[in-house]
Amino acid sequence: MKQPQYSKFSPLTVTVKQNIRQLRRGAGYSMNEGARLMGISRKQLEDIETIRNYGSHIDLEILAKMTVIYKVSLDELIGDLPQDNYSDLFERPRKRRGPAAG
Repeated sequence: MKQPQYSKFSPLTVTVKQNIRQLRRGAGYSMNEGARLMGISRKQLEDIETIRNYGSHIDLEILAKMTVIYKVSLDELIGDLPQDNYSDLFERPRKRRGPAAG
């Protein structure tokens, strides 16, 4: 997976965030309704779904709620994982990507 330059997240996290957004939209829930079902604010859901540097990481409780609300397994939410635990899929960028702001 080619990772956008603006993301602070690992490719795995980006995939999960995109899957969460697709599940919410596929179920026909607005951002407000999705947040209500999750028991979080709309802003928190926006931060969970975004892959840009200002987004937030996803914690285990949120993933667990997603599996219940959208009736999917963690395997479906996460997708295919490589056999190598040193894969780039698990690498979280530690440095700013792209040109420095001037």
